[in-house]
Amino acid sequence: MTKRRDDKSSTEDPSEQSERLFSDEMVDRLKSVLVFGEPIPTLPKSTRFQKGQSGNPKGRPKKTSSFPFHPRIEPQPIQELILEEAERGVTIREGDSVSVIPAKQALIRALQNAALKGNPHAQRTWLLLHERIEREKAIEIKVENEFWETYQQQCREEIREAESKGAAPPLHLPHPDDIIIRYGKPPLFTGPTNEAERKDLEERVKLMDAFIMQIAVNERCALPENIEAGLRCAEAATLFVALVNWTLPKRLQLSDTNFTTRLMYFQNIPKRTLLKSTRAAWSAAGLHVPRGKIFPKLEFALAVVDGFKAANANNN
Repeated sequence: MTKRRDDKSSTEDPSEQSERLFSDEMVDRLKSVLVFGEPIPTLPKSTRFQKGQSGNPKGRPKKTSSFPFHPRIEPQPIQELILEEAERGVTIREGDSVSVIPAKQALIRALQNAALKGNPHAQRTWLLLHERIEREKAIEIKVENEFWETYQQQCREEIREAESKGAAPPLHLPHPDDIIIRYGKPPLFTGPTNEAERKDLEERVKLMDAFIMQIAVNERCALPENIEAGLRCAEAATLFVALVNWTLPKRLQLSDTNFTTRLMYFQNIPKRTLLKSTRAAWSAAGLHVPRGKIFPKLEFALAVVDGFKAANANNN
């Protein structure tokens, strides 16, 4: 006869009962099998796993993290010291020149110098760092180009929709035509990107219009004895038109045909209307020019153009 366990259900904690793998009855059966050699009991069919049915229909319970949120990491003193030391100035000597550079830059330069001298470890480290930086930069450029491509498409759709309705096109900063997508390089902006730059662009357009009118004024207001001087001033004004036109976005630049057409219009309107329009154009450009004044001198225009070319060459 098998020895049965006393019933402890009345004294056991219910939570402990639920955590046990086997019930008291199952434990007694296993003891009977091991000690007395009784046959292994079989579970009734009603309690067995059914074919085609999961034994755990509720699924695996989700794991609960002991940290439901990421704790805020406060700055550590050692980190602040490292960052401070990385910016500390270090005196280095290269040939006869002595300079002070941040410590982090000095370390990078030392690594590069060691790599150039043939240190294989330094070469491998330098190439890995350079490759990783180039890859991250290429990803950033790709994301930026994709953003501005989408921006261009949306702006052009809005402009086409406005034109189809006969309405004024919406103002976009930057204008979609002023964005040049360069694959492998960041996008290039050839026009204004904010309100201040837009106002500056409008002032340059007004200035170019005033110089076109001034060409006609110089040709028609020169006295018979000063015709040559008037033509030279007209040539000088033409130089300024070309100079200002070159600084405008491509979508606003005047072609040779458009320039000639506009100039011929002012050459053929009544002189009084021309003088009045020219004075108003100079006022709109923020300059006070007496009515009928012939200017500028060709020598002055050439000096301005040469100075502009030199400044542009230095910036590039």
